[in-house]
Amino acid sequence: MIKSNLESVFYDICLKGEISNFRPSSNGHWYFSLKDNASSIKAIIFKNNQNDILRLLKASNHEIENGKEVLVEGRISVYEKSGEYSIIINKILPVGIGELTLKFQLLKEKLFNEGLFDDNKKKTLPKYPETIGVVTSPTGAALQDILNVLKRRFAAIKIIVFPCSVQGDEAKNEIVKAIRCADFHYINNSDKKVDVLIVGRGGGSIEDLWAFNEEIVARAIFDSPIPIITGIGHEIDFTISDFCSDLRAPTPSAAAEIVVKNKEDLLSSISSYKLRIEANFNAYMEKIFYRFNNSNPERLNLLLKKIYEEKNLNYSFINDKFISNYKNHYENLRKRFAKITEKLNDLSPLSILSRGYSLALDKDQKIIKSTKDISIGDDILLTLKEGKLRTVVKEIYPNVSGTSVF
Repeated sequence: MIKSNLESVFYDICLKGEISNFRPSSNGHWYFSLKDNASSIKAIIFKNNQNDILRLLKASNHEIENGKEVLVEGRISVYEKSGEYSIIINKILPVGIGELTLKFQLLKEKLFNEGLFDDNKKKTLPKYPETIGVVTSPTGAALQDILNVLKRRFAAIKIIVFPCSVQGDEAKNEIVKAIRCADFHYINNSDKKVDVLIVGRGGGSIEDLWAFNEEIVARAIFDSPIPIITGIGHEIDFTISDFCSDLRAPTPSAAAEIVVKNKEDLLSSISSYKLRIEANFNAYMEKIFYRFNNSNPERLNLLLKKIYEEKNLNYSFINDKFISNYKNHYENLRKRFAKITEKLNDLSPLSILSRGYSLALDKDQKIIKSTKDISIGDDILLTLKEGKLRTVVKEIYPNVSGTSVF
């Protein structure tokens, strides 16, 4: 009954006190006392909650140690065997560290480990943007500061405002919606496409600026294809969005100054470049005219003659080489033709006839290869080395190998 009554009433409580007699047990749980000047209570951290608690403490650069003053959250539990009650802890916060500060540190650590803060993933802001987008409250002082700076530095610059609230529960969703709207126009190359995007608001407390510490806002800034510069709060204020943006400015006005070059400075730079180009061009032309006016006609003629002789010599060399190559090529072709002709003559039947053989043809001008191809009384045409004979088969004789001769 004691256990049931205590645990049903003290199920979600916060206590502030000093850690004392901290000791890990062999079963993995942690035991210690939480005390102040007037009282003390036993405390337990079960091992399945230890990783979460250590992660929270690590984010704020603290550890569990004796003498540390902490704020704990947990529930009261009674151990019936010994009749003792204690607080079962599920969260520990060092005294002086607020909840929002801790959430900030945890999200910062998470996104850093995912690479959202890496310098090599940041886009370069354009030097001379034609259109600038601004994501901020349409009624806030930050927008007026940005517009005043932009108009003062370069009045002809085109500005597109993507309005959203920058404070309150819905601010994070509206900021993300405004950034994605700018992304849509950028990707589709519409008339509302901007070259760079300023995301900002004026100063305030950590609670006022908290929308820019939300994870969905940070990821929207990181995922945007548009170069983004943040100008949130005052110079001492840092938000998660600042770490994810391509460049952080200390204030909204400073962001506007970074994005747009001063018109007078730009004109001064252009004038300076113009003077340098003209000076270099004039110096080059003066050098050419000096060389031309001081050149010796005889020396020029000698130089031209030398160039002509060199070119003529090159031509003669190339011409002689061409003729030599042509003759060699022709002689090689003639020799190859003679060899082919010789091979054809060797393979010609006329060459065989010159050695005393004859060629026998029947009345249809077909070559007679065997006595089986003729009969007694057939006319045969014999072709000799010199001339032809027509004869008639009178007898056919078998040879020693079984074939017949006539």
